[in-house]
Amino acid sequence: MGDKPISFKNEEGQFISAADIWTTEKLEELFNTLNPNRQLRLAKNHQDKE
Repeated sequence: MGDKPISFKNEEGQFISAADIWTTEKLEELFNTLNPNRQLRLAKNHQDKE
């Protein structure tokens, strides 16, 4: 058995890649929902770099 990419079905029932579903914006929203302090930490790290 080989590894298979996770696939989803769109409204028409066709399989599409997970990479097409999870865009950068959706991943950012998911990470911020799961870890609310993440945004604060990223902002602090950005300020520390400047």
